[in-house]
Amino acid sequence: MKKLSKKSIIIAVSGVLLIGFSALVVHNYKNKTSFKYLNKTAEELKPETTQEQDRINQELLKEQEKLAETRKNSELLKILPNDYVIGDSKAKVLIIEYASLSCPHCAVFYREAFEKIKDEYINTGKVRFIFRDFPLNQQALTAGTIAECIAKDNKENATEKYHETIKILFKTQDSWAFDPKYDEKLEAIMKLDGMSQERFKGCISDKQLQDKILAKRMDASNSLQIRSTPTFFVNGEISEGYVDYVTLQKLIEKNLK
Repeated sequence: MKKLSKKSIIIAVSGVLLIGFSALVVHNYKNKTSFKYLNKTAEELKPETTQEQDRINQELLKEQEKLAETRKNSELLKILPNDYVIGDSKAKVLIIEYASLSCPHCAVFYREAFEKIKDEYINTGKVRFIFRDFPLNQQALTAGTIAECIAKDNKENATEKYHETIKILFKTQDSWAFDPKYDEKLEAIMKLDGMSQERFKGCISDKQLQDKILAKRMDASNSLQIRSTPTFFVNGEISEGYVDYVTLQKLIEKNLK
């Protein structure tokens, strides 16, 4: 076997070192790190902020504090005369949910979390619960109008019938909320629940009732600055977007202590 010269060995070793260093640099680049920051502390690595950035941050903080104060003082965080309230009047915790009947996350909450909340906290006298309609489109407005009609037609147990209808609408949401012929789908669903065709047609064409729902939505939008559905208020503390059972449970338990 031919022996390698000293020069060849040096060149080979240098090549290996160069390849290793290049690999390290590539790894370093991909992980967005740098050798010059190797000995820096977390505090030292914080990005510097300019006076303009500080000013903007302060303005945003003031806006958040102002919004929190506005929400805190809003009458909408209290029980209103037209609310359909379930739960013991002496319950320590009040949950108000703003939701759209065509909102998928709202439907998921009802399918996966609401019954657990009802069994553990509402039925045991710890929580009072209010569902407030916040329609995001015509489909949701039509469905909300139907729920109001059914409650109106059953004055002796209006609250129970209202919540039963909300539950049915969320359970069947996939079959009507995203269909161009949603009104026909809703009619078929309500027919199974005992609503006549005549009553259904009269209900969904009730402009006065629709205006009432939209006015309540506008009040909530202006006063509470609701940005998404579902939005929950647990004794006034807001939780926006989809909330699972564990998250809401933690908020309830915090307010029960």
